[in-house]
Amino acid sequence: MHSFSRRSALLATAGAAALLQGCAYSAAAGHARPRHYVLVHGAWHGGWAWSKAAPLLRAAGHTVSVPTLSGLGERAHVAAGTSGLHVHVQDVTAHLMMEDLRDVVLVGHSYAGCVVSGVLGERTGRVAHAVYVDALVPMQGQSLASFVPAPVKAEYEKLAARHAVVPPRPPEAWGSMWGITDPAMVAWATPRIVPQAARSFTETVQGDPMAEDVRRSFLKCAQNPNPLFKSIGAGIQRDARYQYAEVDGHHDVMLLDAPRFVEALLKLG
Repeated sequence: MHSFSRRSALLATAGAAALLQGCAYSAAAGHARPRHYVLVHGAWHGGWAWSKAAPLLRAAGHTVSVPTLSGLGERAHVAAGTSGLHVHVQDVTAHLMMEDLRDVVLVGHSYAGCVVSGVLGERTGRVAHAVYVDALVPMQGQSLASFVPAPVKAEYEKLAARHAVVPPRPPEAWGSMWGITDPAMVAWATPRIVPQAARSFTETVQGDPMAEDVRRSFLKCAQNPNPLFKSIGAGIQRDARYQYAEVDGHHDVMLLDAPRFVEALLKLG
């Protein structure tokens, strides 16, 4: 575990130096103006998922916050079974308000696409650019369960009715799901990957996420073999309302190759 932490620090430092040396790229691309990035993690993860990417964004001159959704990460003890999508949307909208954040780039990874859509539906006026990273992109009335097979949806609904949680897949499945195979990273992530409220998978987006006038982008992880995310990405690629781009990495690219992820994120503007 300690070796992974030291290696992470070295990689983050090297990546930050590379980004700082590449400031000319940022200015030339027209992205020199500092932005505030709010990074929202995916299912079973926590704010820790951005521990490699956030320092690189800061090194590139931006400010960053990484809220952990209720019932997850260091907040796993907070009403885990009842912290559904509606609570997660409140987590982020409250963060925007309490920190008085405006003109933000709101980034949602995987499940957090549901959270981003929910926040946009709240019409806070504080989001300038919404970025879905290999994420679900639900519309009003849709949930994560809207995108899964009927038997899986039925199981989620059964668990949600009991205020139960959905356990994460075992570590041996993380390679195909997220790209996490390195033993040191598996050992580091194991105590941090925690069960998540089934209600977060069944509760629907309440407001219309298209009602607010914001920029919308979709960043596809090109090495993710999951057919669901491939299908979502293909649909978004044909939707003129979104800027579409790809990053050469697996689903958890922000942990697996943070410099490459941050470079792709910054290119979106």
